[in-house]
Amino acid sequence: MNPVRILIADDHEVVRFGVRAVIERVDGWIVCGEANTGSAAVAQAIALRPDVVVLDISMPELNGLEATRRILRVIQTSILILTMHESEEILGDVLNAGARGCLLKSDSNRTLVQAINAILRNKPFLSDTVGGLVRRLPLSGRAIDSEPRRDRLTTREREVLQLLTEGKGNKEIATLLQISVKTAETHRARMMAKLGLHSMSELVRYAVRNHIIQP
Repeated sequence: MNPVRILIADDHEVVRFGVRAVIERVDGWIVCGEANTGSAAVAQAIALRPDVVVLDISMPELNGLEATRRILRVIQTSILILTMHESEEILGDVLNAGARGCLLKSDSNRTLVQAINAILRNKPFLSDTVGGLVRRLPLSGRAIDSEPRRDRLTTREREVLQLLTEGKGNKEIATLLQISVKTAETHRARMMAKLGLHSMSELVRYAVRNHIIQP
């Protein structure tokens, strides 16, 4: 039987070490790769095609939700999101992005194996703490509505938003996204106009409020 191949993506080395330790105690499971940024997680997932990606929601360069969307556009895999927060909004965003499960980091040592086993059987998994929020989600086709203004941003604009709030300038953004400086400036201007924001402080508050970056 082929081993279950798992990719771990978290920007904290101690978290990756802990997740790896839990995974490697299970017969037939192997860690096929590790990533410490969202963009690296996407690249490794596409290159390695793991069975499962354990992905932190708050990652540099590209947050876990955007990384999930980009991974699932290219390959079929099961994604388990790790988060430090618990809210209906975050849970809705996770489910809308296409992840198969959501697990609080505080629950991970206790239920990580259970979560991975569930999503390997194509069943969604929510830890007890997170799962309690499901009953409060609206019973509609979509798990929960994201903030309408954010929905109007393109994928590229959301990438620029995160990089800006991480303190990167237009030239650095252009290099990271492999676009021209003029294109980066255009994305920045359009994004600010769509959101109705006029300063970096407003942009940072928006990014924190929508869990794009951690405060």
